[in-house]
Amino acid sequence: MRVVAVGRFDGVHVGHQALLERARCLADQLDIPLLAYTFPSGPPALLTTKAKERLLLRSADEVCVVKWEQVRSLSPEAFLRQELVGRLEARGLVMGQDHRFGHGARGTPELARSLAPELGLTVDVVPPMVHGGAPVSARRIRQLLRAGGVREAVALLGRPPLLWGSPIRGAGRARELGYPTINLQLQQELLQPAPGVYTAWMQYHGGTPALFYLGDRPTFPELPFSAELHLLKRPPSELRGMLEVHLLAYLREDQRFVDTASLKSQIARDVRAARQQLSASPPPEPVLVD
Repeated sequence: MRVVAVGRFDGVHVGHQALLERARCLADQLDIPLLAYTFPSGPPALLTTKAKERLLLRSADEVCVVKWEQVRSLSPEAFLRQELVGRLEARGLVMGQDHRFGHGARGTPELARSLAPELGLTVDVVPPMVHGGAPVSARRIRQLLRAGGVREAVALLGRPPLLWGSPIRGAGRARELGYPTINLQLQQELLQPAPGVYTAWMQYHGGTPALFYLGDRPTFPELPFSAELHLLKRPPSELRGMLEVHLLAYLREDQRFVDTASLKSQIARDVRAARQQLSASPPPEPVLVD
């Protein structure tokens, strides 16, 4: 027997965290485990599927990731009866007020409540969390990140926005400028934030303060679009494999400089600003990279 918290959980933002807290309370009342029921991440996602699972496991005892194709043909009644109560032995069900389920997204929280006595379910419906006069949602967070609103996104997520990427060979131009970078191949399903320069923490066997750049390098039009990290201190170990980037603040938009001297002067200012910001910010807890 289980309490099941159901949702897409894209971002596992503060609204999702509040829903999971409610689900935990119900699970404790019923003295049974809590399972988070969700679906794989799809572009433009705030988290990879694996990262979403890791974050959900901070609140739930189990996570069940189900491909949409496996359940999309089920009627709302069959989804409740066969999938949740039958297969997962749900005795409690927690969902958001706007959640829809079953074929054609015809299932509503009201339907779940009406069938609850027959199915032996305790149903708890959680209203959306409001922040800054508007509901917290993954869509709102994506809009903020596309506009450079990192600090606002941090407030809605309850943690910094995340990116993951593998080191790849670059053109070496940043090293020539005196600010060597690690070029990254970002995970493709993730939302790309606004082009520009960010203060960030890189996680790889420990946190390292960094500048993160995303853009088409307009000062060097012959070079392709790039994602790069400039580390502000030596990393704790040699970098091999996936790197985790936590974005803390948007410093400035991407821009074209008239010459390399102007670009180097701006990068020096970026580094000073980043050091000042990050000196008062402890490294965030890693999600996928230990």
